[in-house]
Amino acid sequence: MGRISKAPVITLVTIVAIIGAIAVSDNFRDHDPTVSAEVIEVIHGNTFVLDIGMDAMEGIGAEIGDDILVKTDDDSFSVLLSPDSKFNGISIYGGYLADVSGRMTLGFAYCNHVTIDIDVGDILTMSREGRDPNVDRIPNYLKGYSDDPGDYDDTIVFGNLREVVGGDLVPGSIYRSASPWNAGNRSPVADDYLREQGVESIICLNMNEDEVAEYADGMPDAYASELFREGKVSCKLLRAAVHSYPGDIVFVIDSLLESDGKTGIFCTKGKDRTGFYCAVIEGLAGATYDEILADFMESFCNYYHIEKGSEEYEVIAKNYPQRVLYLYDHTELIPHPEKVDWDSVEFEKFDPEEVFTKYLVDYIGMDADKVQKVKDKLTGAT
Repeated sequence: MGRISKAPVITLVTIVAIIGAIAVSDNFRDHDPTVSAEVIEVIHGNTFVLDIGMDAMEGIGAEIGDDILVKTDDDSFSVLLSPDSKFNGISIYGGYLADVSGRMTLGFAYCNHVTIDIDVGDILTMSREGRDPNVDRIPNYLKGYSDDPGDYDDTIVFGNLREVVGGDLVPGSIYRSASPWNAGNRSPVADDYLREQGVESIICLNMNEDEVAEYADGMPDAYASELFREGKVSCKLLRAAVHSYPGDIVFVIDSLLESDGKTGIFCTKGKDRTGFYCAVIEGLAGATYDEILADFMESFCNYYHIEKGSEEYEVIAKNYPQRVLYLYDHTELIPHPEKVDWDSVEFEKFDPEEVFTKYLVDYIGMDADKVQKVKDKLTGAT
């Protein structure tokens, strides 16, 4: 066979490249490279309402799931363009930009306050950096959870119900669940579970006493309501930014010391606040880092149908509970975790009992004898 000339092939490739370049150029001409926005309100010191809507972000070619570079006069940082401000898919302590009631809102997940110098009247300049590398790896998490029990294998998974275990924790002493009062369809399931397990005391993490009293009046036949009327419910509205409110962990420790018999612990869904504080409980009882992480992640498997050991599981573990655990071991970072370069952090396993004890005594300022007393109660040493 004769040799085929390369010239036509080269010409064709060149034409295709030129056409592609023109198409890309036209696409970029359709969008401005940046958008400017004025800060019109600051909420709680960590959330900033802007004077633009989602259409302005679409004007720079940005889509949900993109990383957005935000520039101030003297700072710059990246945030995730999110479908809402409920943090689904947003790495904990990470920044997000979401359309809330027609205004773009800039915030940080589970941060009390931020060090970024932003105030009302400031002008922010934003540009699209590209697709966030984690978004397409967590499809089930982004899909959200269902409130229909028929979408789950059984009531145990649906209600996120289980015994708290690990280390030398006394078997059958603590049970975690969704709320028996305000978790929608999960509440009757959780209430039945607490009754079946013979729970005698309750630690409620998501409501104050007046709120619980209102639910108990409205649901008089609930088992949890009976316990409340008997004075066996310890309740306080705790925040999800657990490190920012040291008084919250003191409440949990005191409640454990005051509880009698089998104890139930829950927030609304029994996964975030409950997960954070159960981690401390398990660690003080001698649970390993792996046991604590697995228990926290079980809630995500239950709610979002995430398969243990999958890529999605590993991504969520790294961007959520492992960051929380890291701060217990690095308390100097607690005031402003949004400033941590999380992509460069190496998550190393640690001795939970040692780290949580040091956290409570040295960082929180809790009396060492009290910490030892709760350890003894959790492990049956008293």
